[in-house]
Amino acid sequence: MKKYIIPLVVAATAVIHSQAADLATQLLGYWTLDAAQTVKVAEKANREIDGLKLMFMEKKMVYEFQKDQMIIHVASPDKVPAVPYTVKAVDEKTKSLTLDLGGEIEMKIRLDKGKMAHNDPDEGWMIYNPMSKEDFAKFAKAAEAAKGKVTTEPEGGEKAPATGKLEELSKEAIPDKPANGTVYGKAFTAEKAIVSNAGTFKLLKLSQGTGLIPDMEFSVWFRPLDEGFQGKRFLVNPNDPNIQRIRMERKLKEGGLPEGDEFKKYSMRLEFGTEKDGKIPGKIELRLPDTEKSFVIGTFEAEIE
Repeated sequence: MKKYIIPLVVAATAVIHSQAADLATQLLGYWTLDAAQTVKVAEKANREIDGLKLMFMEKKMVYEFQKDQMIIHVASPDKVPAVPYTVKAVDEKTKSLTLDLGGEIEMKIRLDKGKMAHNDPDEGWMIYNPMSKEDFAKFAKAAEAAKGKVTTEPEGGEKAPATGKLEELSKEAIPDKPANGTVYGKAFTAEKAIVSNAGTFKLLKLSQGTGLIPDMEFSVWFRPLDEGFQGKRFLVNPNDPNIQRIRMERKLKEGGLPEGDEFKKYSMRLEFGTEKDGKIPGKIELRLPDTEKSFVIGTFEAEIE
C-alpha cells in the first residue's frame, strides 16, 4: 500500500530554528504505533477512530526519522519513497515541533515521557513508541517473507508515485452521463458519491462497490470551505500549486485492505451545482499521471454527510 493514510508532503523552504535541534534529535530512529494508547486518547477526546486504519498502521507501518528526512516504511509489495520534512516552529515548553506541510496544513509532533504523538489531519493525536533497530530488522524480514518490501534508504526527496504523462483536459463540455473511467487500468463507475468533513478538510469520494470498503475509489481533499460546495468550480493544471490532494485506491483481493497512491500533480475540472434534499450534483474530469493514465469523467450526485 503506497503512502497509506499519512499525507506528509512538506515544504523545503522552511527554516529550522536552532532550538529545534534537541527535539528533532530525540525523534531520530524508528517509531511504531501504540494502538491501545491511541484509542484511549481518542476516547478521552470523545472522538471516533477508524479501526481498520489503526490495525493497518500498527501491523504494517513504521516511521523513521533521519536528520532531514522522514520515511514511512510499509510492509507491502509497494516501495514508499522517503519524504523530507522541515521544522517551522518549536515550543520547548510543550516539547513539540510544528511541521510545515507544503502550505496546506500544519502538523504537530510532540514528545512526552519517551513517546511520540503526531496530530493526524483525519484522526487527531496518535501515539507512537520507539522501536529498536533489532525490532525493525525483524519487521523488514517479516515483510520480505510475505513477499513485501520496505524502504531502507531515502531516495533523494519527495517523488510522485506515478511515471506516466498527463493527458490534456478536454476542451469539450463534461459529458452529461454518470461518472466513469479507469483505476489502474480497470474499468471504474462511480456508483456512490459522498461529500463530508475530514478533519480540517472537506472531502469528495467517488467509489465503486457495495461493501464497507469500496472496490475502487477516488478521493479529493479540499481546504476548509465553510460556505460549502454549492456553486463551486475548480480547475487544476499539472503545474499549478495544488489546493487539493488526490488519492486513488483499489482492493487487490476480496476482504483485503485498499491500496493506492496520492497525487500532487494532476489535471482536474470540477463543478458543483445546487444543494437539495441533502444531496448536491456535480461534474468532474480528473486525469492522473500513473502509468495506466487513470481518469474519471462525467456527472455525479453526492450525498452530504
